[in-house]
Amino acid sequence: PASKGFKAMAESNFSAVMAGIKEQGLLEVLDKHRGAEPLEELVDRFLVARKGKVADALKMLVEDLEWREKEGTLELQAATAHQVLNGEMNPAGKDLHDSMFPHGLLGFDYQNRPIVYKKFGKPFSAQKLQDDANIHVDDLVKYHLWTVERLAASMDHKGKWVLIMDLQGWNLGHFTNLHMKYVQGLIKIDSNHYPERLGRVFLINVPTVFSACWSMVKMWLDADTKAKVCLYSNEAKWKEEMAKDLSLDLLPDHLGGTGKLRYQPHSMDPQASGPGGGGGGTPLSATAN
Repeated sequence: PASKGFKAMAESNFSAVMAGIKEQGLLEVLDKHRGAEPLEELVDRFLVARKGKVADALKMLVEDLEWREKEGTLELQAATAHQVLNGEMNPAGKDLHDSMFPHGLLGFDYQNRPIVYKKFGKPFSAQKLQDDANIHVDDLVKYHLWTVERLAASMDHKGKWVLIMDLQGWNLGHFTNLHMKYVQGLIKIDSNHYPERLGRVFLINVPTVFSACWSMVKMWLDADTKAKVCLYSNEAKWKEEMAKDLSLDLLPDHLGGTGKLRYQPHSMDPQASGPGGGGGGTPLSATAN
């Protein structure tokens, strides 16, 4: 039967990738970074990202493991938001960042996928963060890396996550080279190192003027990722669609939910966000500090 043939091919591809990892002496590194994710599921994510081509999937996985060792992603995953943003030495900078960029872990959808909320509205300015807070685009990209590592930890490195991106207040003043550099940095990290982790993206409260920016951004996304992104300008429409995937009570209170975004400690800090944090346990929703 065809199903048996497909299974045999999948097993063969898995074995070929693992043989390549072993040949390059990266088995221990792979085991160190995979958390609780079964090897078959991890390898399959890379195979899917590379359309089943074993050599390409192996190359991508090897580059990912080498990158993780170089970037110290395990150490970063164990840090708090306060540490990542250097809040001890630059508390005013961290406070400015948090005030400009409401975000946090909201809880889990009906498929038990973690939901992260990010608002890129009128106050957000990478230029102001650079000029007034000494927080540069590279720092923002590193902070994004921390958030996805914390997301992975919150689900014990198994499965996918959901992103809600709120563009209320976004305007053409945000369509700058510095912001596009930031977006490119995020896309590069996600596409190269977190294949098949993204479950769905809700872009909500999208203004008409965002179309010019989206025309550029979507050129940097592969077809599979673009298919997971849904844009909504009408609140009633996005709430109707979102309610199919998650309880609207999880939303931040300014969107009609009961969630309270918090930053001290952050809702995604190791002690706050579940299996990958501290002593483990059930991941927490965003609650008041």
